[in-house]
Amino acid sequence: MHNPIASSIYKAALTIAVLVPIPILSSTTLAQNGPPPAKVFLETAKLELLSDARPVTGEIRSRRTAELASQVEGLTLEMLVEEGDQVTQGQTLAKLDDQRAKLQFERAQAELVSAQALVDQRSADLEQAKRDLSRLEELDSRGSAGPAQLDQARTLVASRSAQLAEAQADLGITKSNVALAQIELSDMTITAPFAGTVISKQTEAGQWISTGDPICTIVSMTDLEARIDVPQSLLPALERANASAASATPIEILLPSIPEPMTSKIHAVVPQADALSRLFPVRLIVDDPENQLRPGMSLTAMVPTGTQAELLTVSKDAILRNAAGEYVYYNNNGTAALAPITRLFSVGSRVVIRSPLIRPGVQVVIEGNERMFPTQPMIIFELDGNPPPAPTTPATTPASGSEG
Repeated sequence: MHNPIASSIYKAALTIAVLVPIPILSSTTLAQNGPPPAKVFLETAKLELLSDARPVTGEIRSRRTAELASQVEGLTLEMLVEEGDQVTQGQTLAKLDDQRAKLQFERAQAELVSAQALVDQRSADLEQAKRDLSRLEELDSRGSAGPAQLDQARTLVASRSAQLAEAQADLGITKSNVALAQIELSDMTITAPFAGTVISKQTEAGQWISTGDPICTIVSMTDLEARIDVPQSLLPALERANASAASATPIEILLPSIPEPMTSKIHAVVPQADALSRLFPVRLIVDDPENQLRPGMSLTAMVPTGTQAELLTVSKDAILRNAAGEYVYYNNNGTAALAPITRLFSVGSRVVIRSPLIRPGVQVVIEGNERMFPTQPMIIFELDGNPPPAPTTPATTPASGSEG
């Protein structure tokens, strides 16, 4: 029996099937839609007999740090800098109330003028007394002056000389008072002893400070050094490495915030160990042409041990970095695999590393790894500077139902 409703539904279904084709994906199509292969150059990780080094932690410090303190007491009128401000040598950092100091300086200057005038007067009196004595001595030679007059004139010269000496002594004291008053006045203005950056401040405008109270602390950002503490066992190797300035062995330092390692040289080894840690402080001068270092940065210095060991190395071009740290890509049966590493130190163009996944003989990617991702297929153009021995990409299996 013909059902007109069922017939209409059937015709509608056929129409939809014709208008909306259903895709059929073959295995070949799926492979073609996968990630594109990366064109790479590989190099083999290998063991090398090298001078060993031991990691020692430390920090960057400024060789010029000044905690500026007030040399006088007074009320802080102005605090002209904030933490983080860069300052130049001689720049005013803070001002204290200097009204009393100005009055004392002005009074000292007035006393100096009076003292100088008295010296001038005493000097003129002495010169006059000497002229009078000379005249009487000439009269006495002609018999025109008596002995009493000569004695009186000589006594007056001696008195005038004593008065001048006393006035000169008072003048010296007054000059010292002026200099002291001027120093006290200048101490009301706190200036930077060298160019640097303010890292802390301890007073604000309106605050009363006493002699010796800290104002602020500045550090030089251009005169930095690395400071490490080494055990006694490493001192002989350090001394040999620093035997002469011409042949001093560079010490590599690693900083978490700076991608590339930096080189340094030994500046000084403090000959006395810390009383608590029993470690010897060592100061390193760091080559920092791009001014990347900041005081307080943590670091790891690779200190030579004086021994040789077989160490695992890879090309420096193999090492990449992300937020989690450093890593390399290696060949895992024709696909890329990621291996975290720990960088120890550099030897020329190679880097000594530690990694649980990288062993001698493992092929690491040294070119073509910049935009690589794990499991990405690889087309190997070169291995250790030579063409690869065989294709590394698997042969494509023909789709079922295709003709040979």
